[in-house]
Amino acid sequence: MAGLLYKSRSTTKSARFASIEVATLAPESPSLRVGRARAQNARMRWVLALLLAACGGGGDVPDASTADAAPDVHDASVAEVAPDVGPDVPIDHYLAPLPPYARMPLVDYLGGHLLTAIKVITISFTGDDQNIISRVTELDDTITQTQWWHDSTAEYCELPTGPCIGPGSNGGHVVLNETAPASLVDTDTGTNSTVVSFIQSHITSGAFPPPDDQTIYVLYFPSGTSISFDNDKSCQTFGAYHYSATFSLPDGGTQEGSYAIEPRCSGEPFITQATSHELIEAATDARPGKQQGWVMQDISLQYYGGEVGDLCDHPWGGIYDIMQVQIPDGGAPFTVQRGWSNLSALAGHDPCVIPPASPPYFNTAVESGKQMVYLSVGETADIELEGFSDGTMSDWTISMEDQGPHYGAGQTLGFTLDKTTMNNGQKAHLQVTLQKQPNIVWVPYWIHNKDGAGHEHVWGASIFLK
Repeated sequence: MAGLLYKSRSTTKSARFASIEVATLAPESPSLRVGRARAQNARMRWVLALLLAACGGGGDVPDASTADAAPDVHDASVAEVAPDVGPDVPIDHYLAPLPPYARMPLVDYLGGHLLTAIKVITISFTGDDQNIISRVTELDDTITQTQWWHDSTAEYCELPTGPCIGPGSNGGHVVLNETAPASLVDTDTGTNSTVVSFIQSHITSGAFPPPDDQTIYVLYFPSGTSISFDNDKSCQTFGAYHYSATFSLPDGGTQEGSYAIEPRCSGEPFITQATSHELIEAATDARPGKQQGWVMQDISLQYYGGEVGDLCDHPWGGIYDIMQVQIPDGGAPFTVQRGWSNLSALAGHDPCVIPPASPPYFNTAVESGKQMVYLSVGETADIELEGFSDGTMSDWTISMEDQGPHYGAGQTLGFTLDKTTMNNGQKAHLQVTLQKQPNIVWVPYWIHNKDGAGHEHVWGASIFLK
């Protein structure tokens, strides 16, 4: 499920779906929970061995899993963003040996289809703002041949032996000489979806080239068009999303095809950020309503959404993970969103690539073996924390946040820290107490890090019920 840009996700579909799914899980015995966690750890080691053998990294990470197949929703409640500071650093700089303390949860492969050679078909309307359409068409034609695209997507493959995501191409431009619909409706199931009907009617008429397993229709609607996805409204609770549907082809066959819906919530840079977000997510998770591809399953980090764009569009202190990309045709650069990298996360560095050279990335990690802790009500776990950063910097502050309320569990965890400031190599001791019985199987929490300039990063971990 996808990505909310620019504000809290407390009332969004991703949070609701996660709450429903986790809250309705049947109670498990301790032996079943331990067995499930061990199986997940073994699966993750197998997946990462394959991934990193192909990409030149190493390491393993335990993760706690829950999966929900929900649409990618990209929030647009704030259109202004803060600029990056300093040049960007190539991802190869970050393939350092994994520090022994760093075991950040990673995105995991659930077996779904990927757009390994994406072909971007741009759909627009003759009556729209042609300056905007010219820019987004240029973006769609070229962005998938950039270093940004490579670093955002190339490590993701159809495991165990399938292709990895490579450069994309221009799939064509369609300019519709018709009035854009005033409103459209889409749904999780595709039932009564006028979005799907709109696309299907243009495939049937020949206006849209028929889809194949690598195409994505990117539909840019003018400001007069309102779109609803179930109960969510465009430019109110989301700013863009990607999904897929089964379309009938002119030759009588059918094809599951990907599409991205881009309402006109704002101009540049928002619309190019939204498009870049949906393209990297569609490539890595092409059919979120069917079988998902690469998604974050650990609920300690999926509150804002589990896809690779969602994990890097959080409004930590008003600083957004964006960057400028110079495209191959030499035109003006575009503002795009960073995407999640397992390799950079494994190296103990900024998981959102391509990372800025400054300020340094900083975080506070849970000691090895304590990413998941099993407690009964009333029990307390003692956990060592270690701060780390990519460069010299002043102390930053740390605080704790129980994520249970975001998933319908209420406040169940109590925290005691022996210090609230941190720096590279420094350690702190955390005591976590399960104060009362939650109504979910495990409760995530965050270590919240913030420097004096307002830059923020979080580390997610979880308490499991014995």
